Amino acid sequence: MEISTLTIEATRSAVATGKITATVLVESFYDKIQNEDSQIGAFLTLSKERAIDAASRIDKLAADGKPLPPLAGAPVAIKDVMVTRGVRTTAGSKMLENYIPPYDCTAVARLEQAGAVVLGKTNCDEFAMGSSNQRFIPCTTRMTSAVCPGVLQEAQPQPSPQAWLSSR
Repeated sequence: MEISTLTIEATRSAVATGKITATVLVESFYDKIQNEDSQIGAFLTLSKERAIDAASRIDKLAADGKPLPPLAGAPVAIKDVMVTRGVRTTAGSKMLENYIPPYDCTAVARLEQAGAVVLGKTNCDEFAMGSSNQRFIPCTTRMTSAVCPGVLQEAQPQPSPQAWLSSR
């Protein structure tokens, strides 16, 4: 089983049936981050303790045969503009480089209630404005280091929204 390509449903199913634990899944993603993020620069802050705690709660539900939440064990990364209780949140700004929020934003709280496991906070333009590209660390894509995430190197033909929807 190639865990880095599991869908959310496949992750939930694998955890529910005991093929993998949420904790093992989280550890494998942290191994991948440790091995690759120095070249990519995707993460500004990792929240390993929080992630392991959340994964352990999912594993306990699975071991007890209790119903799993819809995102059970699914690892997620949160953009650094979304506040996360107890985890450094900078919004990509030096002004907030040491800010530790006392609460979770609604999106993060709902993701975790649904069983998602927050791995950490990802890089972004300052305050996610998309104009200055000011970051603590440079950020690239896995495909090429010539562009940063969200920037198209060349415009590619895109299907219309209607064509895209009808293909689903």
